[in-house]
Amino acid sequence: MRILVVQNSRTAPIGIVGEALVDNGATLVTVKANEGEVIPAMDGFDGLVVLGGPQDAWDDGHGPHFPAVMETIRNFTEADRPVMGICLGAQLAARAYGAPVYRHETPELGVCPVTLNGEAATDPVLGGLGPDLKLVQWHYDTFEFPEGAVPLAFSDICGRQAFRLGRATYGFQFHPEATAEIVTGWASRFGEEKREKNRSLLDGLPGALDAHLPAAETFARTITRRWMDLAAP
Repeated sequence: MRILVVQNSRTAPIGIVGEALVDNGATLVTVKANEGEVIPAMDGFDGLVVLGGPQDAWDDGHGPHFPAVMETIRNFTEADRPVMGICLGAQLAARAYGAPVYRHETPELGVCPVTLNGEAATDPVLGGLGPDLKLVQWHYDTFEFPEGAVPLAFSDICGRQAFRLGRATYGFQFHPEATAEIVTGWASRFGEEKREKNRSLLDGLPGALDAHLPAAETFARTITRRWMDLAAP
């Protein structure tokens, strides 16, 4: 099984999701789209993962590759091949199908509560894993659900945490791929993001990572394996 991975930032690698894909027999082909690498045609790929990044999904000026990413999402979706959009990737999946993406009034940073809804209980990827989870979040923007999407998760701060579009296209606002090293790197770059005023949201981050990342990793590996099953003939 070959999975196309679209990377939008060097700071947002595929992490745990990538490990789980490889452990379950997948071969990953990673394209650094933000660095100008051309996204290949979907021929020969069984699924698509679109990763996160610090860009705003609604700003093509800082993400000139976004139209190509959204076209790729639509191509895989319409070919009924699984798509997993993570954070920025989820926002681009929503935008690809006409939904607005915009700045949220409150950022979610660190380890945060996420609740799976009733639809998730019978979902082939999320079923039986909730309802209450503690997962890594790192976003300043949010999105509306695309027309026809099935909402799957929410939080008290942000009501749009996960959705399924069609049979096998998933958008996750949270970060199932995140390791402690990845999150610590994000926290260290507040100065680059010019968002230091939000630093108080990360009080107690090391302890929260120690307490909740093991369960979050189990969750990530489970949903990745189930997502891969959607690509089976």
